[in-house]
Amino acid sequence: MALQMIFCLEANKQSASDYVYIRDTINRFYKLNNKIKIAPIYMNGKSNYNSTKVAREIKRMTKDYIMGETVVLYCIDTDAYESNAEQAKELDVISSYCHNNGCELIWFCHDIEEVYVGNKVPNNQKVKIANGFRRSKGIENILEDRLLSDGKRKGYSNILIVLDKYLGRK
Repeated sequence: MALQMIFCLEANKQSASDYVYIRDTINRFYKLNNKIKIAPIYMNGKSNYNSTKVAREIKRMTKDYIMGETVVLYCIDTDAYESNAEQAKELDVISSYCHNNGCELIWFCHDIEEVYVGNKVPNNQKVKIANGFRRSKGIENILEDRLLSDGKRKGYSNILIVLDKYLGRK
């Protein structure tokens, strides 16, 4: 069966830094074939998760994909959810939105760089660090259990738990 996977990413289209980590993860752990289409949507900040622009792009991509099923996956940083009530509420609202709209939620605690490179990265360094991660094949050094977490802990993600529902492992 053909499958389109739409990844809604916090990054903006110019940087596309989040997509580097997502794509490297998929390439390392999963068997892909020509029946699987991976497509990013850049939200330009997680607060745009339910914006008209993002919804319109999802709708267009879903309509244009006539080969099979489409699944929408929101890739969201948890930020400091455990110590910041506003960020915890935002994460809960996005989680509810995904649940109510048939989307998947992939989270990174506290952010995607912390999961993949081990520390927070200043905004002006994200592209450089992501590109260095790709060039050095940093994904090969990531312990699988860090990407298989069912509970939010610093430096962990649930990405493999979610992707395992749709993709076959290598």
